[in-house]
Amino acid sequence: MRRWKTERVELRAKGGERLVECVARRTGSKKRAKRLIDEGLVSVNGQKELLARRRLKGGEVVRFPLTEAPFKPPNVKLLFRERGVWVFEKPPFITTNEGEKSLEETVRKLFNPNLKVVHRLDKQTTGPVIAVESGKLFEAFKEQFKRREVKKEYLCLVKGKLRSRQTVRRPIDGKSAVSLVTPLEHFKRATLCRVEIETGRKHQIRRHLASVGYPVVGEFLYYRGSWPEELLFCPRIALHFRKLSFTHPATGKRITVESELPEDLKEFIGELER
Repeated sequence: MRRWKTERVELRAKGGERLVECVARRTGSKKRAKRLIDEGLVSVNGQKELLARRRLKGGEVVRFPLTEAPFKPPNVKLLFRERGVWVFEKPPFITTNEGEKSLEETVRKLFNPNLKVVHRLDKQTTGPVIAVESGKLFEAFKEQFKRREVKKEYLCLVKGKLRSRQTVRRPIDGKSAVSLVTPLEHFKRATLCRVEIETGRKHQIRRHLASVGYPVVGEFLYYRGSWPEELLFCPRIALHFRKLSFTHPATGKRITVESELPEDLKEFIGELER
């Protein structure tokens, strides 16, 4: 029995209907359909499609995972707290610090109105995020990130079989970027990997892995090729921030915070063909 409610939807397009209208036949509203399309969850004939108003000829196969996660209020979990430093587990489908429904605004309302996050995760990425109570702590963490003293380890599922460890060194937006990618487990059409990043550029892991031919499952910006059918039903971009290590500015202690792979990705990976 599924613990995480994600339905695998496959529809045949009707001639002349727009993509949002096709998806709305199953979601019940165009608003919800557009949200799924905007999040990169909808594919047409095996390729991700972001244009909600795309006119369909008829007969195209439209696939997507139908999940309530993008529409639910965020469930934020506290992982660590000590002397003004908090670490929260970011859920999927919310920004870190942009907008009223961001992680930052949520923890201010639920825990402490003075909290400010010190680093970001992509909207669909889950995992630990540091927040602090004072400007002094914020500046101390900025220095740690600048000196690359904060260690970050991710888990991700990629398309294809990555056979050996790779070090990807490719500049992003004109700045140096390094990702260390280690395969952990192989499936018929995908590989579960550990990724350690020495830098923290925007969408670094997604961009690096797409550039070497192993896009993260669920990718829709940096890879626009075809996907095997079973990978099209991943409930989001399959990227999770698993381990965070930093030095507490007030105590000098080295702190490591770990986060388990969330149920949505755990369930999806558990059903993959080997």
